[in-house]
Amino acid sequence: MKIKEANAGALTNFEVLDFLRSRGASKDPTRVIVPIAPSEFKVYDYLVESAACNQTKEHVKEFLERSKSYKLAKAEVLNIINLRPSALVEIDPVKLFFYIFLFL
Repeated sequence: MKIKEANAGALTNFEVLDFLRSRGASKDPTRVIVPIAPSEFKVYDYLVESAACNQTKEHVKEFLERSKSYKLAKAEVLNIINLRPSALVEIDPVKLFFYIFLFL
């Protein structure tokens, strides 16, 4: 993965995890050899335990294509990808949080 434009938009947890893996975070168990900051290892450790570790580029692309017809805001789509709800009832709190955050 190559960053083409800095600060172009928000990243999904999967994209951050993929970026950290490409920098070698998963290849150095001693955490000494690779040029990654300790804070980046903490982010990596968190993301490996989250839903992002089971996602693939194909899954994210498929979700983006299927969700276009629902006319969701970018922040809603990002939250759904990051949280990866497993049941329909788990989506409503995501939307509720977005609208509360938007109008406060």
